[in-house]
Amino acid sequence: MYVKSLKLDKVKGFDTLDFNFQRPDGSFAGWTVLVGGNASGKTTILKCIALAVMGPDAGRQLLGVPTGWIQEGASRASATVTVVRDPNEDTFILGRPTEQFAAEVRWQSEKQDVVPVFRAAPLPKNKRSGPSQRGPWNPQTLGWFCVGYGPMRRLTGSSSESMRYSVGGIESCFVTLFREDAALSESEVWLKTNYSRSLENPQNGELKTLIASVSDLLGDGLLPLGMKVSKLSVDHVYVRDSSDVELPMRDISDGCRSIYATVLDIIHNMYEIYDPKDLFEKTPEGRTIVKKPGVVLIDEIDAHLHPAWQRDIPEWFKKHFPFVQFFVTTHSPLVTQAADENGVFWLPSYADSSEQARALDAGEIERLRLGRAEKTLLGTAFGLNSSRSLWANKRIESWKRLNAKAKAGVALSAAEAKDLRALKQQMDIAFDPVIEG
Repeated sequence: MYVKSLKLDKVKGFDTLDFNFQRPDGSFAGWTVLVGGNASGKTTILKCIALAVMGPDAGRQLLGVPTGWIQEGASRASATVTVVRDPNEDTFILGRPTEQFAAEVRWQSEKQDVVPVFRAAPLPKNKRSGPSQRGPWNPQTLGWFCVGYGPMRRLTGSSSESMRYSVGGIESCFVTLFREDAALSESEVWLKTNYSRSLENPQNGELKTLIASVSDLLGDGLLPLGMKVSKLSVDHVYVRDSSDVELPMRDISDGCRSIYATVLDIIHNMYEIYDPKDLFEKTPEGRTIVKKPGVVLIDEIDAHLHPAWQRDIPEWFKKHFPFVQFFVTTHSPLVTQAADENGVFWLPSYADSSEQARALDAGEIERLRLGRAEKTLLGTAFGLNSSRSLWANKRIESWKRLNAKAKAGVALSAAEAKDLRALKQQMDIAFDPVIEG
């Protein structure tokens, strides 16, 4: 499945929103980025996509008490995604397949100060079910792959309450997106369990292929410093770096564990949903890829990542999951520059109340992708006035003032003359073309 579009009406800070995510060539897979300031609604968009795809029954479990979702002054809010079915993977339980349909969920509050009801949009008269109920919302169907991750993508540390959402059911695919106290530990348990099963049954070719494929995928440039999965045991997954240092995965950096846990969880969920015999493929170059479609939502993907890794990780995901539609939020220009066509959506902050959320046009995306990270920060997507520190900008303003005074022939005090000489040296550094380039 893919998500073609999203419409919001009276959801939180959004009066209305209408985004179309289809590429110019009609495809959907690739890198789609949501950018905007803090509290601009990026996470809300990811959660609304997730809720509309999973349906109201599962959504209620993760929402808990659904207060705060209806815009002040309104009695109803809605989130609607247009779902595009993959004819080879996505099934319905009844009736003829529908290739494209709207999946809509609503928050309804009849009276003020009453907890709203979270439910599906009403069906047309004389209809017991629609495509959503027969397809992605029904636990008996196959396919409809969609997973979502919050910024806290920990490998360990689930609370006892969140653990009940982490095992089985569609809720487990989105638990970290909605709960900060949840971790992605179940996928590593799954990997170690299958490794143990492969030792007990060495003739099982499917298990051997699974372990080898996962190891190849994780070891193909995913982690920095040449880290690769070196061995598995019933207790730990070990990695070894280019300096021949070997450590359990749980002892390496937060950024490494976060990315590792996310990738492993995507693979685990695909393994549960798709035919495992048909999940991986070797490219002519010898790279292991996952050849199944779906939707992956990742909030603040740049969290804990070094800038070099922020630049490289989007391309890694696109190469190894070439049929997946990624929706990510970020504050990083390096992550944003990896966006595909029609792949950057800008959300105004409260300070930009006169602006409307919109997709960047083709020219804006081309300038963003071809420019330096500094120019991206100064451009439309991020809107900074300067990429220098506040201290540096103050020094530049002081230099401009004293330099203009001196050029005008106004006598400088001894202190001002001394300060101007020091500022001149600093300006030589600030405007050094080597540094600027």
